[in-house]
Order: sequence, then structure tokens, then C-alpha cells
Amino acid sequence: MEERKSLFQLAGPLFIEILLFMLLGVADIFMLSQFDDQAAGAVGASNQVIGNLNIIFIIISAGTAVLVAQNVGAKLDKEVEKVSAVSLTINLVIGLIVSLAMIFYGETILSKMGVSSGLMGYAADYIQIVGGGLIFQALLNTLTAIIRSHGFTKESMTITVAMNIFNIVGDAVVIFGLFGFPVLGVTGVAIATTFSRFCAVVAAFVFLIKKLLPITMFSHLTKKPWLMVKKLFKIGFPAAMENMSYSLSQTVVMIIILNHLSETAYIAKTYVGTIIRFAMIVSIAVGQANQIMIGQLVGAEEIEEAYETGLKNFKTAMIFSVLSGIVVFFFGEEFMSIYTDNQEIITLGAVTLMVDAFLEPGRNFNLVLINGLRGAGDVIFPVVMAVISMWGFGVLGGYIFGVVLGYGLPGIWFGLLLDEWIRGLCMLWRWNSRKWVEKAMVN
Repeated sequence: MEERKSLFQLAGPLFIEILLFMLLGVADIFMLSQFDDQAAGAVGASNQVIGNLNIIFIIISAGTAVLVAQNVGAKLDKEVEKVSAVSLTINLVIGLIVSLAMIFYGETILSKMGVSSGLMGYAADYIQIVGGGLIFQALLNTLTAIIRSHGFTKESMTITVAMNIFNIVGDAVVIFGLFGFPVLGVTGVAIATTFSRFCAVVAAFVFLIKKLLPITMFSHLTKKPWLMVKKLFKIGFPAAMENMSYSLSQTVVMIIILNHLSETAYIAKTYVGTIIRFAMIVSIAVGQANQIMIGQLVGAEEIEEAYETGLKNFKTAMIFSVLSGIVVFFFGEEFMSIYTDNQEIITLGAVTLMVDAFLEPGRNFNLVLINGLRGAGDVIFPVVMAVISMWGFGVLGGYIFGVVLGYGLPGIWFGLLLDEWIRGLCMLWRWNSRKWVEKAMVN
């Protein structure tokens, strides 16, 4: 067992990994924006569906991350093996089912969501290929959860670097027709994305078997695996429901924009979405590191240190969140101009980013503190607040400000701002209440 790692040792590689993983999607959007604004919007619509489906895999991988971290902290090696074997097998089966569903029904789902005919041709091709390869994402989610929860965030980062190199090079080749390859557009981007994820799965599995766990861990599948499945779902299902609530609420927001605003507003939202990913990247990295740290500390029954660590990590991330908001506020037009030369899209996106500058510090509460609560095994409170706040303030508030009052995309973003701040302050109260102490899944 290695010595427990610091926030910097965990969050540093996570920051790079998340940055590069974001580039996987951003590279698609950026290169396609040079090809066609509609192609970029179509990929954004397809990724909304794919993001919702990814929530299914989070049910298992979220439970895996918490149970592995707590058992690593408690030094229960056999339990770690059992968790890992069961979770990998479940997500393999679920991933296969979801992939087949996307191949045969992906276009139908996009149509039901109201994707316009101008976007549908591109969107259907993308969702059938990338959605059809979601089995690789299912396995990758679980493999990286196991690797990170052991504290090996640097190794997880290395795998992601390789994945992004494959993806970005593949994008360039098929979009711009490099090296004599035909220009395949959205179809080529989808193939490159799926192939890069396949390579990442192979690399992650090889590392897991060579460095962390024996291949014999799968023998645990014959030893009452349903007991472990129950534990995984006890943690993973509420955690996934919180993510599902967020993803579905964002899908409804997308439908509101498509049906009540305009295609221009949706394209602007797509570009804004890629920009703000970078504004929240430090909070995401610290939040994931916080979950690992809190899980290991709770597993080792070091409760007071877990409490202080959670607050310290939150304050560290808040500094970067505020700074990111300032940059987004003042340089919104410049960021939007990277993706398009359509002045209407640029102006709309820049104003929306000004609103987002005030949203980001509120989001930091949720990204860091919810992960801390999850690491401790406290998963019910965040999902209850997610349902109440995301839909009551994010969706309904966004509709009122954006559509009813006529403020458009910036108005919708103001509703999202209210959700993040109200929910975030509730998470701070929960952390300070220490009710999470009694939620540990080991000992």
C-alpha cells in the first residue's frame, strides 16, 4: 500500500486528464466548426443524448469509486478485487445493450427530441457510430474509477493523453483530408472518437492487471456477487440519479432552446458549453481528488481529518473558480470567435458567458462538496437537492427568464445560475453538519 497522496499529487494529473478528455469533445466541435456550423451543432445534440446514456454507466462506476477508495483506506484487498470484478462485468453487459440500442434507435431518439432537419443528417451518423461504441465508454468509466481510487491518477492521465492524441490526429485526417484520406466530416470524427476510446480501454485494462489487481479477481464472480452488486447500487444509483437529473435537465433546456428560441441560439449554446468546460476544470479535478481523499480517510476512520480536508479542498478550488469567471466575463467574444465568424452567434454567446462568470463559483460548491459527500458514502441528500433545485430553479427558472420574460439564452443561463448557488449552499450546510460521518460503507 502506497503512502496516501496529497491534493496536488491527485488533482494535478486529474486536471491534465480532464483537460485532455474535454479536448476529445472540443476537438470534434472546433474542427467541425471550420467545416460547417450545422455539423458542430449536430454533434452537440448527439452528445447530449450520449451524455444521458453515460449516466447508466455512472451507476456502477460511481459506486466502484467509493467502495474501492474506502476499502483501499481500510486495507481490505480482497474486497477491492471483488468490487472491481463485479463492476467491470456489469458495465460490460450494460454497455453492450446500450450500444446496440443506439445503433438501431439513435436517430429515432434525436427526432423525438426535436432536432431540426438541418442538423439531423449529421447527428444521426454521429450518434449511431459513437453511441454504438458506448460499450468502450462503459468499460473505461469503470477502469479509470478503479485506477484513480487506488491513487494512481498520473497513470490514468497518461492513458487519456494517448486517447486524445489518437482522437485529434484522427479528426484532422478525416475532416481536412490529410495524407490523401477522403474527407469524411462527421462520420470520420465519430470513427476517430470511438477508436480512441477502444485504445484507451485496452491500455487501462493492461495497466490494471499488470500493476494493481490479479486477473484471478474474476473468480469472485462465483462467490455471491449479488451482495456486492447491492452495495454498488446503494451508492451508485443515488449518485447516478444526481448526474441523471443534471443531464436530463440540460436536455430539457436544449429542447426549450430548439423549440422556443432558435437554431442560432442552440449553436451558440454548443460553443458556450465547450468554453465553460475549461472554466470549471480545476473544480472538477479538485472534486474528483476530494472524493478519493475523503473515501480513503473515512475508510481509515480519520473523520476529523476528512472534515478539514474537505473544507480546505473546497476553498482551494474556489480561488480558481472565481479567477476563471473573471476571464470568461471579459474575454467572451474572443473565445466565441475561435469557433465561428457569425457575429450574431458571437454576440449572443459572449453575453451568455458574462452570466456564466457569476455561475461558476456557485458550481464549485457542488463539484467539490458533493464529491466529498459521495466519498464518505452520503449520496441521498445530494440527489434530493438535485431534483428540487435543478428542475425548480434551473429548468423552470430558465424557461421563465429565457422564454416568458424574453431574455433568451442569457435568461436561461440565469436560471442555471440560481440552481448552482442554491444547491451549492445546501451542500456546504450538509458538509458542516457532519451527518455524512455515519454513511461509511466499510468497518
